[in-house]
Amino acid sequence: MYATPAVLIARLLAGELDVAMASSFAVLTHPELTLLREIGVTNTGPAWSVRLFSRVAPASIRTLALDTSSRSSVAMARIILAERYGVQPVCLDVAPHLEMMLADADAAVLIGDTGLTVNAEDVIVLDLGEEWHALTGLPFFFAGWIARDTAALEKATPMLRASLEAGLARLEEIAEEEAARLGIPASRCYAYLHDVMHYHAGEAELAGLEAFRVRAQRWGLLP
Repeated sequence: MYATPAVLIARLLAGELDVAMASSFAVLTHPELTLLREIGVTNTGPAWSVRLFSRVAPASIRTLALDTSSRSSVAMARIILAERYGVQPVCLDVAPHLEMMLADADAAVLIGDTGLTVNAEDVIVLDLGEEWHALTGLPFFFAGWIARDTAALEKATPMLRASLEAGLARLEEIAEEEAARLGIPASRCYAYLHDVMHYHAGEAELAGLEAFRVRAQRWGLLP
């Protein structure tokens, strides 16, 4: 099934799914869940699709509208604002529509298709992948395969590995299909899928995930 990361985690916790591709933040807030550590959606530097849009200077942000479809990006934004700009804004859950979000708040976080394609004028734009790398020097581990128990994950792992390799083998075709759906150039979509996002996790990506855990704990974002 296809759904937002937040919905997938809710269904995983409810026992409706055995394994789901969902926000890495879930394994920090629910330690009973198991993460497949070798595969993930990761990024080092500009992420393109995870961005903060602000009507004011970042250090002056007092209210922040959030797209809650990904808890990882929400927590990431709050950490970056606290550590790089010294602010802890009041956070509002708002539907992911930039004009509506900025009507209610000083700044807004948009992710995914909307974050990648939205056109914004007369606002300050922060790429949160770039901001995270500037803060930590590490990649960000956005999402991964998460299971309710180790046995389910071990059973699914060969299929997940094969699925990743099959997808990478037809990346140009996927980019063309997604570009047509989103209304963006195929070259930009391919660059995003091939150069901006990465799918094999190693020591650096796991160090980034640990840095995320430490900072989320520091700022009271974990139970």
